[in-house]
Amino acid sequence: MSAEPTPPFPAPHAAYLAEVDARQAAATDGDWGVYDQGTLVEVVADLQETDTGYRCTRQIARLDEEPIDNIDGHDDWDAADDYQQLLADATFMAHARTDVPRLLAIIAEQQHRLADLTAKVRELRVPVQNTLGGYSELTVERGPGPLDALWAVTDGAPREKRFWHTGAAAAGWHYLSDTGPAHAYRHDLEGALALADKVAAIEGAVHDKVIAEARTQQAAGRVPGGDR
Repeated sequence: MSAEPTPPFPAPHAAYLAEVDARQAAATDGDWGVYDQGTLVEVVADLQETDTGYRCTRQIARLDEEPIDNIDGHDDWDAADDYQQLLADATFMAHARTDVPRLLAIIAEQQHRLADLTAKVRELRVPVQNTLGGYSELTVERGPGPLDALWAVTDGAPREKRFWHTGAAAAGWHYLSDTGPAHAYRHDLEGALALADKVAAIEGAVHDKVIAEARTQQAAGRVPGGDR
């Protein structure tokens, strides 16, 4: 099985980011600028200031100098404060025309870098979540050969390796040699990491129970007259 082409955006947010991309693509082209007339503020595309005002390819928005402001904490604002907020809002709107495409490009670039890095990784270590001491870990491992695009949660053993089976009737550890790799390597990386977190919590609880019982037995052995 070959790996799927890398999408431009991370899967959990791909639909939303695609909508953002469509909205910015549909908006008026060009660099947007803010023209401050001192009494009102205009956001326009391709602003060119002149001796008598400005030229542009399109007016995007006109912001009133006296906005309705019911925000708590603004009760003591005067007209100058309101106008400065107006300028800040207009500047945000104008820069969004170039900020949004640039941010989308950064996200896509990071997604491609992550995909390239992931393609070079064969296994990841996930610590078991215990609270009473000691250390152990699980392995999130890439599949062999045709299963290279899929992952499994294993115990990382060099021999007699076990994997965590997610079937309802057989959930838990199973030896890879008993089932074959197709039953083990069946998750995408995100799913395997999420499963590893769940298994780490389960194994951590087991680990804590064993240590607690051992400490209880040890303490009982120190009590005068107790079993030794």
